[in-house]
Amino acid sequence: MQIGCCWFDINQSTLSNQSNDTSWKMAKVEFAVLELLVRFRDQVLSKDQLLQQIPQEDRTEAKLQEAIKRIRFFMGEQSALLLEAIDDQGFILHTRMKQSARRTLSGPFASMTKQKYRLLIAQLILLIIFIHSIFEPSESIKPVNEHKIITSSGIVSYYPVSNAGESTVELEELSKFFMQQIETCEHVLWDDVFVSLTHNQRVISIVLRRDNQGKTEVQNVKGVSADGRKSYIDQAWLKRSGICA
Repeated sequence: MQIGCCWFDINQSTLSNQSNDTSWKMAKVEFAVLELLVRFRDQVLSKDQLLQQIPQEDRTEAKLQEAIKRIRFFMGEQSALLLEAIDDQGFILHTRMKQSARRTLSGPFASMTKQKYRLLIAQLILLIIFIHSIFEPSESIKPVNEHKIITSSGIVSYYPVSNAGESTVELEELSKFFMQQIETCEHVLWDDVFVSLTHNQRVISIVLRRDNQGKTEVQNVKGVSADGRKSYIDQAWLKRSGICA
């Protein structure tokens, strides 16, 4: 079934974004929510109705809100406007875009997409963290490049951060290995993950960011290896560090 620029395959439990050629094998909660919204398209469904569709072990309003957020994020800026929150009532999945919902930003950022705006905010957060010495001062920090990691619990944004004087090759190898570990997590607890390699490849600095009830939470994790090996980064370490659950 077509939803904006996305194709929802109920039999395969996948949502494919045709604008960027990506496909998401949906987690149980997100699939249950979207499947019910599709069945009753153009009708307002209450939170209680949607909660009853969610598996018992995940049946909380927080899980519902997180599912809505991840669905919208994967759908992209324009298509996400089809999924509308109705105050004090619930949610509705529109068949067609409302004319009044063409723009979501105004002022000097009106021409920016949500993704670019989110990336800008994430970069500013990272720079503030650097200034306050979470990482050792560096004369220059190269711009971060965003990578999307599709996990069983949703999509995580990953940003490798290259500091002046550090090896780009080492950072690329670390990024590939780190993303593979994140992909196998049962549940990733953060929306954005920033990773920097410092101290002659012996220290890995990780900044984690997420939105929680309208507030932004930031946490810093460091990993140290005397011989420069990264093998200690496994599922057990990610859980102990509070990155995965």
